[in-house]
Amino acid sequence: MSSGCKRRKEGNNSPGRKRRKIGNGYESNNEFGGGKGGSGGNSLNGAGGAGGQGTGASLVIQARNATLKNNLCIDLSEFRDAVKQFSQPHNAPHPRQDMPSPHRIFYGRESLVDDIISLLRSEQTSRVCITGVGGMGKTSVALAVAQKAVAENIFPKEYVFWVPCVEAKSPDLLRRILYAQLRITTRSYDSLDPLVTDLDASKQRRLLLDNFETPWLSGSGKDQAEIGDILVRLAELPHIALLVTMTSGFSPGRIQWQHRVLQALDADAARDVFRIKYRDAAGGLELSAGPELDRLLMAIGRIPAITLMATCGGHQGTSPAALLKEWESAGTRMLAGDETRSMDETIRLSMERQVVKSNSEAFTLLAILSMLPAGTSGQNLSWWAPTLTSPSAAVGTLRTAALIEFKGDGHFATSRIFVRPTIQSYMSHQDRIPAEVRDQVHDACYNFVLRHESIPDDPKFKTDFQAIASEEINIQGLLMEIPVNAPRPNAVDALIAFSLYQSRTKASAVVASHALEVARSVYNDLHVANRDATVRHVADRNAARHVAAAHHSLGQSLFILDQYEEACKHFEEAAGCYKNLPGGADLHRAGEVLMCLQNTWNLLETKSLTEFESLTREAQANLSHEPASDYHVARGLLAFGRFLWWNNREHIFETLSAAKAIFEHLGCPASTAECLYYMAREYARQGRCAKSFTHH
Repeated sequence: MSSGCKRRKEGNNSPGRKRRKIGNGYESNNEFGGGKGGSGGNSLNGAGGAGGQGTGASLVIQARNATLKNNLCIDLSEFRDAVKQFSQPHNAPHPRQDMPSPHRIFYGRESLVDDIISLLRSEQTSRVCITGVGGMGKTSVALAVAQKAVAENIFPKEYVFWVPCVEAKSPDLLRRILYAQLRITTRSYDSLDPLVTDLDASKQRRLLLDNFETPWLSGSGKDQAEIGDILVRLAELPHIALLVTMTSGFSPGRIQWQHRVLQALDADAARDVFRIKYRDAAGGLELSAGPELDRLLMAIGRIPAITLMATCGGHQGTSPAALLKEWESAGTRMLAGDETRSMDETIRLSMERQVVKSNSEAFTLLAILSMLPAGTSGQNLSWWAPTLTSPSAAVGTLRTAALIEFKGDGHFATSRIFVRPTIQSYMSHQDRIPAEVRDQVHDACYNFVLRHESIPDDPKFKTDFQAIASEEINIQGLLMEIPVNAPRPNAVDALIAFSLYQSRTKASAVVASHALEVARSVYNDLHVANRDATVRHVADRNAARHVAAAHHSLGQSLFILDQYEEACKHFEEAAGCYKNLPGGADLHRAGEVLMCLQNTWNLLETKSLTEFESLTREAQANLSHEPASDYHVARGLLAFGRFLWWNNREHIFETLSAAKAIFEHLGCPASTAECLYYMAREYARQGRCAKSFTHH
């Protein structure tokens, strides 16, 4: 046997070779790139032979080398397929996603990030759940936590895993995504056992499950139970830290979470975020801070999603005032970007969760609360939503879906239930609130105001006052929506009652001006319409009375604003209307208005003493025209007693004491106090200070 044959035979047993069966024989392959040539001759892939084998031998060698090349290609292809098969879960439809980079602009959440980092340092408190409404920045906080955990060597970068759950609408999909993101290979994803086994044998890891509301809230009760089992099994591994983000008001059950609820940014942080994002989009153009920007941020609710509007405004160089105007007309459609889901889409998905669909009253309650910008208390919810059979259950459903929020002392009756401005805006556009719900809420508003209408001398005035104050923002918003040309029943009465309430509490004539405009429109329309004479007579009287009352309330509001000349005009109009009502004058109301005019004239000091006294005697005569009405008789005495004191006349004590005695007998605290006030002032003017103190 030649030396070349010997070497080839020895080579078949060398550690660098393996044998491939071809037909009935075997052919060796060189794994390190060497050919099969002998020690003599030359070949393309082998070493030189011992003495050459001639042309025939050379052709044989070339043929074998070609075969080797083909076989090697087949082997590499099979190898790649095998690697691909085991590099991801079996039949997993979701490719692995890389963790997004943290946002460059990050303000107002630093203390929260530090808080969560301190929790992640401890294995006993490494189950953290961040919840909140859409657009609140939950993912941004989670990414900032992940970055800081790596930077501070709490977790090596390779042991921090991002698990996006936004597409995990079933337990099967959640398992697939977990296998893919954790780079754990298995033949089947039907069981979590291989994944748990792998994690149980591994080093400490941190899992960030983002948008966990999708698996948790999308399915049926059975699916949610299975999702809960998956989460519990992960939480049972002591060296696995969990950080979960959810668009929800609650964290998943059966696990002791460190629950962190994201609130809106504070004013300074929101302002900084908006201005920086605006400047970047505007190519360096600075946006000045001011009331217009603050109003815009307040309208949106100061959520981190304001960056989307800042980018939009910066690209166009749009002012905050113009952006606010556009927000009022376009709403949440403005909060959309290329790199993130739009706010409309986020809210829509929350509304379509199975947990919301399972409660037939949830959407009705959401529509009602979306019309109440300040929210309402649990005890007042029955006013706004009288048709709901189980308000607390509907509230729980909407809280679970993060469509409403709940603040207070933990008691349902006294806690505040409200909808974020972004969701309010979403619901108010494209007729998402049914017309029947709108009408029901407006009617509830009018009934609430009229139920709590009272004067300062009424024993229930204080509780009525507090009730209206608790809903003041909601009431004003709804009353200002009353159309001038077609108000619903009780709308004008509610407008006037509320404007009188405001005339005692705040310097604003907005509602009172609207009340007068609506009242005038109704009165004018009645004189155009053809109707039965009797019906028209009653309607005319009511409409004229509304006009008089609206003038009165607007005069009161202008008085508080120190606009005395304008206030006088409306008091005079009101008094004239009351004295000339169709079907007979209302002299008691006319007298009350003249008392307001008397007070205003006293401050203006532009009328003669004769005019002043004439007005006072007219007011007293109107109030006292029915001697049996003790209250109004006493009010007339008070009007005259004030005139006497202002002008330093005699009989001040006799007049005011008589009025005070009646008021005390009737239990009228406000008028009693006013009598005592002027009596004390008179004692002080006379130098009788001891008496003055007793009357104060």
